[in-house]
Amino acid sequence: MDIAEDLRTPAAAAPQEDLAPLERLRSQFQDYVGLKADETKEQRQARLYYHGSQWSAEQLRELRKRKQPPTTTPAFARKINGFVGLVERLRQDPKAYPRTPDHDAGAELSTAALRYALDAQEWPSRSPLISCNGAVDGIGGLELSLTAGDGGVPGDFDIEIDVVDPETFFYDPRSFRPDFSDARYMGVSKWMDADSAAELFPEHADALRALSAASGSEFAIESEREIKWVNTRERQVRVVEHWYRQGTRRWCYCFYTGNLKLAEGRSFLRDEKGRDQCRFIMWSAFVDQDGDRYGFFRHMKSLVDEINHRNSKALHLLNMRRIKAPRGAFDDIELARRESVRPDGVIEYNPGIGPVEFDDAKTLADMRGQLQMQDRARTELENFGPNPALVGQGVEARSGRAIALLQQAGMAELGPFIIAYRGWKIRVYRAVWNAIRQHWTAQRWIRVTDDGGLMQQVEVNGRQVDPVTGQMQIVNSLGALDVDIIIDEGPDAVNMQADALDVLQAAAAQGQQIPPQIMIELLPLPDSLKKKLLGLLQQAQHPAPVAAQAQQIQLAGAAAQVDERRASAELKQAQAQKAAREAALAPPAP
Repeated sequence: MDIAEDLRTPAAAAPQEDLAPLERLRSQFQDYVGLKADETKEQRQARLYYHGSQWSAEQLRELRKRKQPPTTTPAFARKINGFVGLVERLRQDPKAYPRTPDHDAGAELSTAALRYALDAQEWPSRSPLISCNGAVDGIGGLELSLTAGDGGVPGDFDIEIDVVDPETFFYDPRSFRPDFSDARYMGVSKWMDADSAAELFPEHADALRALSAASGSEFAIESEREIKWVNTRERQVRVVEHWYRQGTRRWCYCFYTGNLKLAEGRSFLRDEKGRDQCRFIMWSAFVDQDGDRYGFFRHMKSLVDEINHRNSKALHLLNMRRIKAPRGAFDDIELARRESVRPDGVIEYNPGIGPVEFDDAKTLADMRGQLQMQDRARTELENFGPNPALVGQGVEARSGRAIALLQQAGMAELGPFIIAYRGWKIRVYRAVWNAIRQHWTAQRWIRVTDDGGLMQQVEVNGRQVDPVTGQMQIVNSLGALDVDIIIDEGPDAVNMQADALDVLQAAAAQGQQIPPQIMIELLPLPDSLKKKLLGLLQQAQHPAPVAAQAQQIQLAGAAAQVDERRASAELKQAQAQKAAREAALAPPAP
């Protein structure tokens, strides 16, 4: 709820007849609270399970009465974190494709601008939070905002992204689609300090400060966190940001608390067809037959409860001991009960009454049964969703093709979740791109990094003089580009390369000659390192001309020295043979 800059944009103006009365908006909010009570209750319980609060107050009281220790397994949180890690591993960057052949060059510029805008908002750290909200609460999403650009140019805004807290979000309870495209209204409801609200809406500062403490509480969505955080001794107001659809092409918003309207207007965002767009871009993991949205908690709750209860019961059986004795065998039964479970316990019983037996066999059998049933539930829970191959366990000695098959089997159960999440990301990319085209009107420089790691600065919306006409023209105008924003859903290149590398390595082990360039291309190395290795290999196979000439001269000199030495040796040998013949023909001395 930080769009103070948005309220001052020209796009926010709207005729008064297009705006809904406050009574209608209040009725819509109360409609959501009444119809979605079961959904919000399930979401609240899912959050408690994710954070480890898996025992209710009544259950804890009963366990204390039995002196049975409560045990809590982090299996639910671990599975959710596995889902989030999986979708982040599958994350692919957005890419813009031209609608017409004339926009080929503009597609690369659009891709660079979109990635720059997302990186500026720390998109890699925000998207996991949204996927986690979708997995736990069943609802996730973000809100788009505008802030004044760094250049201070009027009408030029930067796009901001913020994660929507599902606990504060409300929507049209009669919508069924996972992308909320059939929702007639949606928004958030938050507690705010009265002074902060007065700063955000200065024209109503006096009215906000005059409101009673905890004003607007009728718009509260029951939350245990709010019960702990809301300080009734401080002056706080419940501010509702309500976005609603008017007709088929217009979205309007209204801020209100109690019976006081704080601000209203028309949406400041447009889609690629010029229609109004809501600033809340939401998605849901699953939608049931009643239209309630839910996450993975509904499918895993019973398994997690079974693991907790059976583990607690088994531990209780291990800590207790059953005694079979006739009446009057012990003077103090409670003392005998305590001593029976101590490792060094001493139990005194009255002789002559009858035998005292310890039913340890039955206790151990019960404990084994509890543990076996717990293992069954744990195995079923572990097999739900990502299998070990998806999280990289037990696939060290397998080929890339085998790993791909195992991952496809594990992802089959997550199909609807992944499809809904990817569809939501595409909508986010398109909305951000449309906001860039609409609100990036001033000259700016964006950082572009290509696939090889080369970084450069590109100017967008620049001004220069046309050398032919002498008129001022815009360079790299983002508003004139017409592209499609999609996620590149190509095959998993890593698995395909690993599979090919395994095949070539097997062929090389059998004596096949494999060019080293092919092996380097398939190695799981960064592109920069691959280029460096290929350059060194090419230099070794094809040395530079100067180096080759120097090598030839050096070889020629070495050959000349060898020939000279051979000729000298042959000459010395001939001289020696001549001297020997002359000595043989000479007359003997007198």
